[in-house]
Amino acid sequence: MSYDHGPLDTYEIIWATGYVEYIAAHQVLLPPNDMFSAFIPGATATKKRDGWTFHGQIDGRWKLLLFAPAEDIKSVRNVTHTRDSAGGAS
Repeated sequence: MSYDHGPLDTYEIIWATGYVEYIAAHQVLLPPNDMFSAFIPGATATKKRDGWTFHGQIDGRWKLLLFAPAEDIKSVRNVTHTRDSAGGAS
């Protein structure tokens, strides 16, 4: 079975060092402590994952694009629809 996840979203990553980077991905998973406690207080993940995980469909295959330890990233936000399009800046 094959799925088409559509165009990749653009995410802005601000690293703990202050460096700003952009990555294109379909899915971003938060560190378990952040993700599960936001929805279910006291919940724990079944598989230990202490960091941010970015996935995307590239050339028809689902791939891990980036994994970073939670303490290395200060913030992540989806900026797909907040940046000026090429030639569209006013």
